[in-house]
Amino acid sequence: MNAITMPATTVEAVAIEIEAEGPATSLIQDTRQIPLSRLVASKKNVRKKNAAMTIPELADSIEAHGLIHNLTVRKAQKGNKYEVVAGSRRFAALLLLAKQGRIDKAALIPCNVRSGDDNDIEISLAENTQREAMHVCDEILAYRHLLEDGMTPEMIAARFGQSVATVRQRLKLAHLSPRILDVLREDAIRIDQAKALAISDDYTAQERAWFDSQTWNRDPHSLRSMLTRDHVRSAEKLALFVGIEAYEEAGGAIMRDLFSDASTTFLTDRPLLTKLATEKLEQEADILKVKGWKWVEISLEASAIHNGGFARIFPVNRVATEAEQVELSSLGEQFDEIAARIDNCAEGDPATEADEATLYEIEQQIEAIRNAAKVYDVQEKALAGSVVTIGNGGTLQIETGLVRADDLAALRRLRQPETEREDGEDASAGGAPALSGNDDEDEKPTGYSAALVEELTAIRTVAMRNELVTRPDLALAVMLYPLALKVFLTGPSYWRIGSVIEISGQLKDLAPSIKEPEACAALSEWNSIHETWGHKLPGDPGDLWEWLLEQPQDELLDLLAVITAANINAVEGKHDHDRDRLSHADQLAAALKLDMRQHWEPKAPFLSRLSKAQIAELLEEAGCATSAVKAVTKAPKTEAVALAEKALSGKTWLPVQLRSVTEEEIDVTAIAAE
Repeated sequence: MNAITMPATTVEAVAIEIEAEGPATSLIQDTRQIPLSRLVASKKNVRKKNAAMTIPELADSIEAHGLIHNLTVRKAQKGNKYEVVAGSRRFAALLLLAKQGRIDKAALIPCNVRSGDDNDIEISLAENTQREAMHVCDEILAYRHLLEDGMTPEMIAARFGQSVATVRQRLKLAHLSPRILDVLREDAIRIDQAKALAISDDYTAQERAWFDSQTWNRDPHSLRSMLTRDHVRSAEKLALFVGIEAYEEAGGAIMRDLFSDASTTFLTDRPLLTKLATEKLEQEADILKVKGWKWVEISLEASAIHNGGFARIFPVNRVATEAEQVELSSLGEQFDEIAARIDNCAEGDPATEADEATLYEIEQQIEAIRNAAKVYDVQEKALAGSVVTIGNGGTLQIETGLVRADDLAALRRLRQPETEREDGEDASAGGAPALSGNDDEDEKPTGYSAALVEELTAIRTVAMRNELVTRPDLALAVMLYPLALKVFLTGPSYWRIGSVIEISGQLKDLAPSIKEPEACAALSEWNSIHETWGHKLPGDPGDLWEWLLEQPQDELLDLLAVITAANINAVEGKHDHDRDRLSHADQLAAALKLDMRQHWEPKAPFLSRLSKAQIAELLEEAGCATSAVKAVTKAPKTEAVALAEKALSGKTWLPVQLRSVTEEEIDVTAIAAE
């Protein structure tokens, strides 16, 4: 058992003179060794709450170094006890040592015994307020001296009751440039700024980051950025692809930010890391070069695939061999058997986890067999190539079937006998997208006037806006779509990619496209939404930025949904046949599960725009009675409209422009190159 080294049991009288407004008085203070078991806490100690996290650390320090500062006590009124007037944290640490058996309960504790009429509360308050913490610069240099004297961080942590991580942080600060430490001692650098500078051990870099930067650019984030701009974070895909272990084996150095989370590690030798990544990609490229591709390239950035202006060829499924069919059948039976066993297992059965792992392996085997059955046309393959690159998460990404612009003409000639259509357009073999955009000629006539088509699509646009306002999650994806297209995916002219979102911060007024806007319920709803948010936002544009920064995330998402909705343009004008944008409108409507029956009905404003023959036709299409159709045919136009409106009441008929489009019906390949 470790014991605390205490002075011999003696009584030493110490006279303390106190200057007061009146005559000088003196208080007699005895220094005695009192057994721990005879000490109790005083109710007059002003420190009522101790920091529980620091008591164990203080106990470790007392055990290692003894009690450096005596407790201040007073004889209790009853019994042979002494009340601890000042030093409650030290007393709590001593009790903890005794409780843990690290000192004896009868250990002698040096105490200053108060006597006279002095106020215990005043004494306790004086001890707790008249103290000054050690300057951080002195503290970290003291740690450095201990290290230089031969103590390890673990030894220092044990003797001073600190965590090893805390000690390492102090020692890291101690390796700041002497010039930086001088400024720190003068309190001209905050401790969070010092921690940011300590990320580098290079004195010159530290001093350049601090002294050569403007005062407004000395926040911790900016300082860290300046010192790590040439390094690679361990979480970046380049580092993940190579691996820290392989990088260090090749002689690469790393740098850790001890004042951030454990994952903040930097690889300092970018050229070496790039060299290792390139070599790893080249090994994969060598495997592809013998598989019949015209060319194989490597790239450190996956954007080379999307920004390279490539067209594509696609594989077709060959008939599975007899052996493959047998294996697929066997794997399918195993899968069904295990899946049934899992369904019948009780919840929490340990065997379920193993079965689920087996199911995953079977799924992988099935997928591998199916992928092996996908083959490229040999002639097309001879005109295409592959890019080997690094994907998200540092994974290997191989893109095959890419066709350069120089080879497009040859590819078209190769496909011409098989793919030529009556309208002269090219279509890709094996389900591949066309190598050119859709022409306006494929638009099917609807029989409605251009003005009516514009109105119907304007009403649909308003309905889409109203639906999107309630879906901030979808609005985020919708807003990102055109941005990602422009930043990452826009290729040369033969890729035609459009978006229904006109993300330019504009608000397209839809009222001019609707003949009777005041009668359009969907438009009224949208105007109400827009007006409500107009009242929420600050009236002065100069206040908008600060207002946005103050809003919670859910409020910002709601605002994002409204702004995104305001930028929807699915209106089809007379001379506006942007098939890409309108196709994306169908995609958005499908994602919204847009049901125009909740936003529009075939009433007089619409019916009056049609001929009687068209009205009769739509009545038949809507399943109205034959008598109603005949009545409309014989009646004057005004009466025919009224009869048709009555006959259509309760029907679910919609014009083709307003009908729902399912995801399966959308030809995605017409608007995006896969």
